[in-house]
Amino acid sequence: MDGFQVVSRKKGKKAFVAKLNRSENKQQSPENISETATIRRVITTRDSLHCTDFYADFRDKMKGCVKNITCTHSGCTNGNHSMGQTVLDVIVTYGLGNFSECLIARYQLALLLAMREDLKVPPNDVLLYDPKFFPLEKEVLKSFGLQVLSENEEAKRTCEKATLFYMPHCGKSLYNNLLYANWSPDRLCHVIIIGNSFTNMVQNLPSSSLKRSAPLIMKIEPFTEEVVFPPNFQYDDVFNDTVIHIFLKDKLMSLPAEFWENCSLPVYDEDDLEFIPKS
Repeated sequence: MDGFQVVSRKKGKKAFVAKLNRSENKQQSPENISETATIRRVITTRDSLHCTDFYADFRDKMKGCVKNITCTHSGCTNGNHSMGQTVLDVIVTYGLGNFSECLIARYQLALLLAMREDLKVPPNDVLLYDPKFFPLEKEVLKSFGLQVLSENEEAKRTCEKATLFYMPHCGKSLYNNLLYANWSPDRLCHVIIIGNSFTNMVQNLPSSSLKRSAPLIMKIEPFTEEVVFPPNFQYDDVFNDTVIHIFLKDKLMSLPAEFWENCSLPVYDEDDLEFIPKS
């Protein structure tokens, strides 16, 4: 498939969080931030992002990816969608973070809002969950018409429709859970994942660690197409190591039946700081 390129940047999350948080100067605590002020800051961030060359490049890449997933709409052939047609049915966002006080999370939310509009996904079909959301942040998201999930799904959402999972900088166990919930060619072909590069995980993390905490990432990575984010965003730290993953149906269907067998329920160590189980 033309236009696909594997990302190769290597940065740690702790470093980029510290760097970009400093750019906000002194952060305000949640109790000192009003809902109105937070909404205003989110809108300002979205509008400033929307007019950048970065976003124009990203939008073109994203629309190209959407054309290559298997649409669930009747009468729509894959790769032959009508102009203006809504191909994606749902956007699910996990692990966005506290956007009221963190500029990284606010830019990631800004991208979600801009992307939702361009992909023509109705706001009430945009679902979000993060166990760390403040009550104020939940109200802000609802003010944009978005749906805040009340239950921790642990990213085990099974797809019946064409779904974009927006999971910037999530832990590998969440990506693994998502793959587990959709471990079949008939389901994965409806899925797009925006998140940390599977290729970089496989290349840069010890195989023993991946086999224990993310075996399905190791298994599907050779058959995943990755589209890198544009490199021209003003803050390298916001979308570092973030790519668009798609799973082409023809490639998935060519795999032998035994590839999809023996997919057991993932179990993670209690001291896994990347994974917050539902209570």
